[in-house]
Parts: sequence; C-alpha cells; structure tokens
Amino acid sequence: MTDGGLIAARFVHYVALALAFGALAYGHYGRREILPGVARAMSRLAVFGSVGVLFGAHAVLAATVAGLGGGPESLADHELWAVVLVETDFGRVWIARLLLALVLLLVSVALARRESRPLRIAGSIVAALLVASVALTGHAASLEGNAGLLHRAADAAHILAAMTWLGALPALLLLLRAASTDGAAANEAALRLHQFHTIGLAAVLVLVASGVVNTWFLVGSLAGLIGTPYGQVLLLKLALFALMLVLAARNRFGATPRLRRSLSDEVHRRSAVRLLQARVNGEIVLGVSVLGAVAMLGAMAPDSV
Repeated sequence: MTDGGLIAARFVHYVALALAFGALAYGHYGRREILPGVARAMSRLAVFGSVGVLFGAHAVLAATVAGLGGGPESLADHELWAVVLVETDFGRVWIARLLLALVLLLVSVALARRESRPLRIAGSIVAALLVASVALTGHAASLEGNAGLLHRAADAAHILAAMTWLGALPALLLLLRAASTDGAAANEAALRLHQFHTIGLAAVLVLVASGVVNTWFLVGSLAGLIGTPYGQVLLLKLALFALMLVLAARNRFGATPRLRRSLSDEVHRRSAVRLLQARVNGEIVLGVSVLGAVAMLGAMAPDSV
C-alpha cells in the first residue's frame, strides 16, 4: 500500500461517515407519514453509508499496516498484525472503531426494515462516536499531556461540526428532489432548510474555533502554512470551505426565503426548488473536495518541507 492507497481509504471512510451520520441524524426529515418515499431513500442511504464506513475502516487499517511493514506483502505478516492491534493505542482504537462500525451497520439494517425512534437515536449516537473517534487516529493522537487532550478535543469537535453540516446536505437534497413535484415535500423542505440554518451557523462557529486550535498545533506559523506541502493543502481546504460558506449564505438569505414565499405558486416554487438543488449540489461537491483534502492531510507530516 502506498500513501495513495491510504489517502483513498481515508477518503472513502470519511465520505461514508458523512452519509451514514447524516442519514441517521436527519432521518426525521423524511417523515414516513408525509413522505414515505423520502423516508425509504434515507434508510437506504444509512445502510449504504454504514457499509462504506465498515469497508473504509478496514481499508484504512490495512493501508496503515502495509505502510508500517514496508509494502502490501506485509499484510500476510501475522506477527505484525498482532503487534499493531494488541500492543499499540492505534490498534486498540481501530478495533473499537471496527466494532462500532459493525454495530452501526446492524442498526441501519434494522431501521431499514422498521422505523424506530429509539433505534434511530442509538444509531445517531454510534455514528457520532465513530466521527469523534477519528480524532484518536490522526495527528492529534501523537501529542501527550494537556496539550494532547486539548488538540484531540478540538479535532473531535471539528470533525463532528463538519459532519453535522455535510451530513445534512444529502438529506436536504432528497427532500428538494421530492419537492419539485410534491407540495407537501416543498413545505417540509422549506421548514427543514429554515431549521438547519441555525444548526449550520453553530457548526460553522465550532469549525472556525476548533480549526484555529488545530492549525496552531499542526502548523504553528504563517511560514509553516505557506511554505510546506502540508500547509498548502490546508490552505486549499480553507479555500474550499470559504466557497461552501458563500453558497450556504446565499441559500440562507436568498434561495430559502424565496422558496418559503413561493409555496402557494407551483411555477415559482419549482423554480426556487431548482435553484436550491443546484446550490446544495454545489455544497456537496465542495464538501466532498474538503474531505479529499482532509484525507490527504491525514497521510502527510505537518512539518514536511
């Protein structure tokens, strides 16, 4: 396994986490009594994302072990596996994360068969634990003492806030697709978009605050941000994040109020829905690109030159 393999595995894992977390945490957006088709789509998305989480977790672990052993052939080295899984904090964390990923898949399959609010809450908690525990598998895990605790806490908050934003986008897009032909779905989409703006604002504030802390620990100076490969990828991530903010702000102050004003007019409603669909799709593309940058950062040394 090369660094490329590790980056690809991390990318798959992160995207799947966003899908699974969002489908569970925002599954109520597709209320079965109003929008059974959207509810079924959300359930399928949760199962699909959970499969990806489990697959991605195995892939990241395998890529890491191969890197430690010097190549893919080392994956057949049982002693190396035993050392990594049993004798290192990294291995123990990944064993716990694999078990959580399996539980997440079982919960998602159960929800796809029968809706249950307690089960959905449990699935959301498991997904949130998986998201937050990413902070125990990256650069933040290498620091000791109070500084290490602060860095891991900031990293966990950063990842949770990111998934809170990104995870909502597929759910909102499913609602908007239904809203193009269904007045009830349009009302639901307008309601959920309005509610999400508050959640999104909180997520952005946490992202900015925790991002400042993380950048201080990982880069430490303007020279490190501009003059190292790690800093340059981080700048790319920040630029993509800024573009997401622009789209989100335009939705908040333009497209969403337009949809709410046009709910009683089918022609204008469809136009407003199409605009929102285009912008949410744009946010998804940018969000996936951010996750790609994050996957790259996870495979790079912060002090690389």
